[in-house]
Amino acid sequence: MLQNQTIVNQTTIRGPGYGSPAGMAKDQSIQLKADETIYSEGEHALAIYQVEAGAVRIYRLTASGQRYILSFCGKGEWFGLETGNVRTDFAEAICDTSIRPFRANRDAIVPIDLLNIALTNLAKAQHKQLVITEQSALKRVAAFVNEMADRHPDDCEFDIMMSRSDIADYLGLTVETVARCFTKLRRKRILCLDGKLQRLVRILDRDALIAMTI
Repeated sequence: MLQNQTIVNQTTIRGPGYGSPAGMAKDQSIQLKADETIYSEGEHALAIYQVEAGAVRIYRLTASGQRYILSFCGKGEWFGLETGNVRTDFAEAICDTSIRPFRANRDAIVPIDLLNIALTNLAKAQHKQLVITEQSALKRVAAFVNEMADRHPDDCEFDIMMSRSDIADYLGLTVETVARCFTKLRRKRILCLDGKLQRLVRILDRDALIAMTI
């Protein structure tokens, strides 16, 4: 993991155009493989990132080493904004992913609305906290699927990208519980799952799905 992170950091911070806002904004997309580390807890926060394709998981590790996924970032979404100069979490590519780094300062060639990014991330964090503290396991999974559907408003079928293990760590459940919940949603004919890893979702009854999250 550390070796992968070093490669990414060298590309984003020490690559061509280091020290130049134009260099950071031009031809600096980074291609990542599944599970490749973008940054780790304790590192200096030198840039924020936007997902161009694929998906990224943001997580922390508990004192016992258990992984807790804070958020999931898809195409067009931003991550890596910190309140200080040191990373407080980890970021990894979930699948084949392309990201673009930007220096979060007033000299950036591409205007970045840091306040809007911060407020958007805060709203997502608050929504997730409400889901996992007040809802049953089935409702949590239904809310997760509904969240993923909202990110694909023009598609009746989409790839959720996250593995069952990722979803479990995101919702505070076990992998077995997540699998059982997906089975129940299928039996209720609310959705269909397809693909080798059963990550391709087709919503059959969106109204029923939304009703399950209330």
